[in-house]
Amino acid sequence: MAGTSRARKNTTGRKGKWLGLALAAVLLVAAGAAAGFFWSQRTGGAGASADIQVDPGAVPWTGPQIQEADGGASEGIQIPGYPSITLPADTQNVSVALLNPEGNPCYFTFGLALLDTDEVLYTSGQVPPGQALYEIELSRPLEAGEYDAVIRISTASLEDGSPMNGANVETVLIVQ
Repeated sequence: MAGTSRARKNTTGRKGKWLGLALAAVLLVAAGAAAGFFWSQRTGGAGASADIQVDPGAVPWTGPQIQEADGGASEGIQIPGYPSITLPADTQNVSVALLNPEGNPCYFTFGLALLDTDEVLYTSGQVPPGQALYEIELSRPLEAGEYDAVIRISTASLEDGSPMNGANVETVLIVQ
């Protein structure tokens, strides 16, 4: 009987070693997964570009959401129209409403330029979906008058920061 007990002890000892090794392997995998999760959160998510620079002036949009003519939400990238923008004369800090509609799969970067000279008056940082810029600083004040302009909207994927389709939206700056 003593030999039988000893054999059981050895079997239990082997099982204990294997159980310990299995537990150590599970802990190593869990530690690796946790480290990967925290690294992903620190760098902005899996595949997120480190070049994403959200504009500090971007705030939640408070106006109506863009909708299709049939009342449903648009699919793909929604681009707002800007038939005209009224600005005060001789002022660099101006109120506008440059919107990246809710539900877009990308950040917007806005550029405002005069059509006749291609002079860039403003370039934003990236604006997340559902947010807008309400106050911007022009590169120079404009005199009273009407100016043909273009709002250049470039886009960057929310997933990985890669460029997506953009748009050039023509507008008229009405400076009073």
